[in-house]
Amino acid sequence: MFMVLCSSNSTQALLLNLASPLDSLSPRRNYASNSVTKVVGVGTKRVRKWNMAVNKSGENNSVTTTTTHFDDNNVVDLASNVVRNFYDGINSHDVDSVQYLIAENCVYEDLVFPSPFVGRKEIIEFFKKFTDSTSIDLQFVIDDLSTEDSSSVGVIWHLEWKGKAFPFSKGWSFYRLEVINGKRQITYGRDSVEPAIKPGDATLAVIKSVTWLLQRFPQLADRL
Repeated sequence: MFMVLCSSNSTQALLLNLASPLDSLSPRRNYASNSVTKVVGVGTKRVRKWNMAVNKSGENNSVTTTTTHFDDNNVVDLASNVVRNFYDGINSHDVDSVQYLIAENCVYEDLVFPSPFVGRKEIIEFFKKFTDSTSIDLQFVIDDLSTEDSSSVGVIWHLEWKGKAFPFSKGWSFYRLEVINGKRQITYGRDSVEPAIKPGDATLAVIKSVTWLLQRFPQLADRL
């Protein structure tokens, strides 16, 4: 008896020669495949069900075999892992190691600065200046990080100095990611950090005053 297994996604075939003198005494078995492909994690899991018909007894049995196949060209890091690796590189002051995590045309906004940083080169230069101006003892600590979305990640973090909370260092970040040339990369980022000066209720008074002016003088909205 010969059994041929063929994959629907390739031309590979496995030919098994199972002939033996006992074949003439065994009931004839016919195999028919019913393949189902499922995406599992970052690879592909292919489940193949073989329906085995036994002619002699008339009984139909089935055997399910599961094969996990990973195509290296389709394996990409999870978005949350990319962001974690990014923070690891900053904490270790090895900015060059995270260049591949940042897209060539990435836009990064740190709300402390008046304008965003545009492009991988400009962003890397900024983080090199940041690491050069701080001690490796000052570390980002991730408090919470979203993991469900494959295209965006939110992070809540704070800074610590040798394991102790650093003052006025609580912050949050948002990242948008895309798969580019087989690698998931950061295409947009925004950081917002806790202000050193906290005006409290005075902030509400300022908002109230500005909205009153806009309502009274609508033309001022063009200057916003």
